[in-house]
Amino acid sequence: MSSLKRWRRVGQGQFHKWEQAGEEFEGTWRGAHEGRYGPLGTLETSGGLITFPLPAALLDRLQRVGEGAEVLIQYTGMQTSKAGRSFKGFEVYVAGDGVPAEPAQHTASSRQAESPASDGDHKEV
Repeated sequence: MSSLKRWRRVGQGQFHKWEQAGEEFEGTWRGAHEGRYGPLGTLETSGGLITFPLPAALLDRLQRVGEGAEVLIQYTGMQTSKAGRSFKGFEVYVAGDGVPAEPAQHTASSRQAESPASDGDHKEV
């Protein structure tokens, strides 16, 4: 007799399938990894980790986002390409510039150090 228990891998978070247009998640992008049936993405939300499949359209957009960036992912539903093929459509929004916060950039600090007239009233733009 087989067991009816459902097993979930520890550390992967809650698994989510993209099914309903309008679904969205907001959180910190933790990156992509290979799953059993293709690429998966992980997002750290206020409710915990969420792991989801990465269809080509979503994978392409998220590859441009730095790990650790705050993102909003919206599933817009099934769409049809110009070639007549159906695909899952997504919108991806990034807070700020899409890269995680890092220490002060070298270019800004070196510019200030080179300026002989720096009197401490330097205003960043």
